[in-house]
This record gives sequence, structure tokens and C-alpha cells, in this order.
Amino acid sequence: MEIIIGTNNQGKLNELSAGINDPAIQLVPYTTYSHQEIDILESGSSYLANAQIKALHYAKVLQKNVLADDGGLELAAFPTLLGVETARFFSKDATDQQKNQQLLALFDQPASSRIITLHAVLVYASPNGILCTVAEELTGEIAKVETGSLGYGFDRIFYLPEIKKTLAELPLVERNQYSPRIRAFQKISKKIQEVTNESASNIR
Repeated sequence: MEIIIGTNNQGKLNELSAGINDPAIQLVPYTTYSHQEIDILESGSSYLANAQIKALHYAKVLQKNVLADDGGLELAAFPTLLGVETARFFSKDATDQQKNQQLLALFDQPASSRIITLHAVLVYASPNGILCTVAEELTGEIAKVETGSLGYGFDRIFYLPEIKKTLAELPLVERNQYSPRIRAFQKISKKIQEVTNESASNIR
């Protein structure tokens, strides 16, 4: 089963590919069909709204079913920062390390809490509408320094107090068990299979 992924973020595509636990599933970047990148204005006021905007746009352009996502990081000490504006909070060309250092700098000033929550929402859409959605989240703490060399994005500063490690310190298999994007993907892939099988039955 082929699932077209609507993202320009190679890190996300790699993460989702690593989370596949069914050899029958094949992930394909949307550029395989569009042959060029498509930039979409994320104008929604929630993760779900933005994921829906992206999934529907890609699906209508390609005239195929597409899976898209949205998500963000929320800081308990700074509730008005980040969230659905996470991607726009940082410079467009900022590296993962630059983004992490920018976040760590926020905590150079007194902050009441280091609790952070990573959100992930996945939406699968056809050219005619939304087919299914799944949302997951992971709560931890922002580390005091970048630690670990694995993963990508915020993994080096996402500290899990229950195991006393950042996501970037975990082997890939263990790290993926915590990833809200992968947990959401594994759930929605089952729903996609159901939708696909139902469509095939209706054709017959």
C-alpha cells in the first residue's frame, strides 16, 4: 500500500519511514507526482486546521489521497510562544542546533516551569475531503543543555525525566516509541488501510 506524504521536511519523512512496522506500506513523497515543491500557507488556528489545509491542498493538486501533518512545541512557562506558530517562531533557514539554542536562551531568564509538550496531528485526505485524523502528544522537560547525537529537531533538548535521558540519547527503536508523530502515524496507517480496503470493496 502506497501512502503519499505531503511535506517538504525530509526529517519528518525519514521519521515516518522509520516508524513503519508493516512491510506492505510504502511511503512516497508528494514530489514524486508533482515533480516540484509546493509551499502552503498554514493559516489555521490549530494543529488540526493546519494539517487539514495541507492534506486537502496536496490531495487536490495531485488528485490523489495524501497524508499531511502539523504539530508544534508548547512551553508551560511561555504559553503565548510557539504552539501553532512553532515553525514561524524561528528563522526559515535556522538549523536544528540554532533553534534549540534559541529555546534554551529563553530559560536564561527565570521561568516557573521547564515542562514542554510536543504535539503531532496527522490528516489523511482525498481530493473530495478529509478521510481520517489522529492526534498524539508527548510531555517532558526542556533540558539545560543539548544532549545526545541521535534524532533530529528538538530531540537534543527534549528531556524525559522518567528515564533521565533526552530523545537524542535513545536508540532509534526506543526513541520512536515516544515520538508522538510516529505513534500517530502507526494509528492512522491502520485507518488508511481500512479506508483503502473499503474503497476497493465498493469498486468490486
